[in-house]
Amino acid sequence: MAIKGIITKRLYVKFTRCRRSARYEAGDRSAAALSLTVKQRIYETRELSKLARTLFSGGEEVGTEADDYATLVSLSERTKSLISEGKTVYAGVLLAKNFSCTFDIAVPASEGVNFYVVKCATSPSENYIRELAYLAYVAKKCDIKTGRIVLIVTDPAYTRGRQLKESALLRKIDLTRRVSRYDGKVEKNCEELLAFLQSGEMPEAKLCSNCERQFGCEYFNSCFGQWTDKPSLFTVHGVDSATRYKLYEDGVVSIDDLRRNIGSLKPKAAEIIRAYDEKRVDVDKKGLRRFLDGLHYPLCFLDFESLQSSIPRYRGVRPLESVVFQYSLHVIAKEGDAPVHTGYLAKEGEDAREIIAKRLANEIPDNACILAFGKFLECKVLGQLAQAFPEVRAKLATARNNVMDIGAVFAGDTVYYGDSLGSKSLKTIYRCVDSDGAHGYEVGAVHNGADAMATYLMLPYMTEEEKEERRKALWEYCKLDTLSMITILEDIKKRV
Repeated sequence: MAIKGIITKRLYVKFTRCRRSARYEAGDRSAAALSLTVKQRIYETRELSKLARTLFSGGEEVGTEADDYATLVSLSERTKSLISEGKTVYAGVLLAKNFSCTFDIAVPASEGVNFYVVKCATSPSENYIRELAYLAYVAKKCDIKTGRIVLIVTDPAYTRGRQLKESALLRKIDLTRRVSRYDGKVEKNCEELLAFLQSGEMPEAKLCSNCERQFGCEYFNSCFGQWTDKPSLFTVHGVDSATRYKLYEDGVVSIDDLRRNIGSLKPKAAEIIRAYDEKRVDVDKKGLRRFLDGLHYPLCFLDFESLQSSIPRYRGVRPLESVVFQYSLHVIAKEGDAPVHTGYLAKEGEDAREIIAKRLANEIPDNACILAFGKFLECKVLGQLAQAFPEVRAKLATARNNVMDIGAVFAGDTVYYGDSLGSKSLKTIYRCVDSDGAHGYEVGAVHNGADAMATYLMLPYMTEEEKEERRKALWEYCKLDTLSMITILEDIKKRV
């Protein structure tokens, strides 16, 4: 909860990137729409922070959660008291007038207090440098002499053994020198931020790269949500980022705006709009026939869901390495037969790789043709499982070699649906073929692969009722991926 009049590290960083998001952050945060992926990273960062404490034993935890000013003052006083006593502090907060900042670990040393901040990352980013610079600024305002400013991340080269070894997993990166370069900038930014908050100004929404960073801005829908569920600049693919930002600045946003300014678009984007208006389905019949002729029965449809965690959950896994936790398989034994479905969803915390490997070796018919949508993950997982489990190596290696990519039909425009607006995703293609069936992707708690991964990793933090609901959503989502491929295949067969 934002405490009125208090500048936090989060608010400061947002101000340096987008003043409109800073206004939301300082006011009513109910406008925030955190994705499941962002929520999962928050939980995982907290878990990493606790692991990092093993590198600095004997500390005392203060806590950083404050819903009111009095609590914030109390936490800050406790933090400063422990530091003055020369004690290591876990999860502390500093407050100096309007400015507050949290940190993960503080360790008093001869040269001053060394501050440590933990992130779900393998290297520093510019945003992290800004956060650390703000921390140093607040510490100085609290009359605390700062020693080293250190970022703790995971080492991508670490491979987990039977037990997790925190000292090998976690890597300390001393950023003191880089942070010092921001000294004057932080003070200037803080002065501007205070003036901005006092002004009550709400800047106009401006589309830029900060809106579309990897994990998205939680206020994106507050600025642009009215355009994201209809044909518009935000849903027409084939418009490069620079052109999209310029068009938005010029007020070219709706599909009608784009039609009127079609001459300013690159040929690919212009053709996407024409195809949409004409409701065209373009087919390269020769190319499609070549693809279809390559299929044979038994015919399988395979989809994997995998997790990537900064904390390796299983033996032999590195940070952020893909590990399969679920699959869906539909098998059509011969032409005209109904598809038969099987699948597996790992139990909470279970390393299901061996189970999945053996089940697939048993369930995929010999010499079957296997279809996947964008086959990279399916081939990668089958290869990993074949390598890890010698008893099924031959079967899974053959299966890997027999995977064909139905997504390539659309990625290469062998078949192009005008209603797709240039998107090549499975969900969009399925929506063009069966809009009613595709509605299944919109219901439930899991809407895409990122949601699936985040949902599975967050199961330990849920109630039993929530777990049951989310596991059902995971099962239905993965199953729908393979069902949708069957429907798509039937549609393109009719277009030769």
